[in-house]
Amino acid sequence: MPLTINKKVISLAWSSRVSVILTSAFLCALLLGSASVTAASGEVKIVTSFPRIEVNPGQSIQLSVNINNLSAEYQTLSLEVTAPQGWQATLKSGGYLVKMVTLAPYENKPLSLTITQPTGVSLGSFTVVIKAKDASGNVVDSLSIIIDVAEVSPLGLTLSTTSPSIEGPAGKSFQFSVDLVNDTGEERDIDLSYIAPAQWTVTFSPGYESTLVRAVHMKAGERKTLRITVTPASGADAGEYLITVLATSGPYSQSLDLKAIITGTYTMELSTSDGLLNLNAPQGEVTTLTMVVKNTGSGTLEKIGFRSITPSGWEVTFEPDQIAAVPPGSSAQVVVSIKPASDAIPGDYSLRITAYTSGSNSVSQTLELRVTVLGSIAWGLVGLAIIIVVVLGLVFIFWRLGRR
Repeated sequence: MPLTINKKVISLAWSSRVSVILTSAFLCALLLGSASVTAASGEVKIVTSFPRIEVNPGQSIQLSVNINNLSAEYQTLSLEVTAPQGWQATLKSGGYLVKMVTLAPYENKPLSLTITQPTGVSLGSFTVVIKAKDASGNVVDSLSIIIDVAEVSPLGLTLSTTSPSIEGPAGKSFQFSVDLVNDTGEERDIDLSYIAPAQWTVTFSPGYESTLVRAVHMKAGERKTLRITVTPASGADAGEYLITVLATSGPYSQSLDLKAIITGTYTMELSTSDGLLNLNAPQGEVTTLTMVVKNTGSGTLEKIGFRSITPSGWEVTFEPDQIAAVPPGSSAQVVVSIKPASDAIPGDYSLRITAYTSGSNSVSQTLELRVTVLGSIAWGLVGLAIIIVVVLGLVFIFWRLGRR
């Protein structure tokens, strides 16, 4: 009887053999691939920019550590940190503790190393070691960080400025640039406050930003520049004013004194004692006038002098010729003597008088007067005599004509 071969059975058997062969090949490749990612010495490097530092006792430490894959293969590494007895050292990334890391070919992974000293630590040198191990537990690289515990500087906050005193006119704000340093040895939120004269306002801005803040978050050892704007009270008098800036965080506090010097506004009014701007003055004779200088600013007016612009041949003098000082809101008087020229034609004349101060805070005010010059009495009598003679002559003429 002829042998019948089932083609379907042969096909299924062949497919099964092929599947077994492919599966075996895949497993071999997987094993070979796994063997290839076992890191060799020199393919991984752990580095930090600060392998040896000096700190105060009890100061927290934060360092940046980089794990570098120098090979063309992916590397999966276990990380181990050892520290002296009582010390704590952890590697973190994004707020998580890191125990293992996978690096792509030639990848660099930055991590944060946080080290905490024990209470009552003694002075001396201590070593923290970071080790990277491959899948077999072999150490492929390590990094030793030496920490020298010494009395470096007192812990706390620092406030400083290169310009603690600023001068400006009334009605303007003062801007100070102040540096704040967190020397507490740990990351902190620092509150900002101030002590200033009544109705004065003080604002804080980080750097050159426009945002107003009352607290700043700072890492250990970080320095921030603060812009402090001081606005005086409305109508503040000229003088020196003290503003104290405070930085506080937990047990730490620091203060800085700033000084705002208001130079004041300098304005004046010039008027006559009776408020009139016109007067009569005979030819060649002295007429006196009292003028008032009033300080309408917030700063003291000093060394006030006077000058005049007059018609030709006139004389104008001032008594006193200079006023030493006029405080804000106060007034001072000066007597002006006016003598028109003896040959001045009777009529109205313009006379300009100016009060002024000199120096960096110079200010001036001018007043224009109308002076009516009167003729002398002698000429008046002569004129009257002429009029009488003319009238008598006319009367005599009419009388003679009337008799005819």
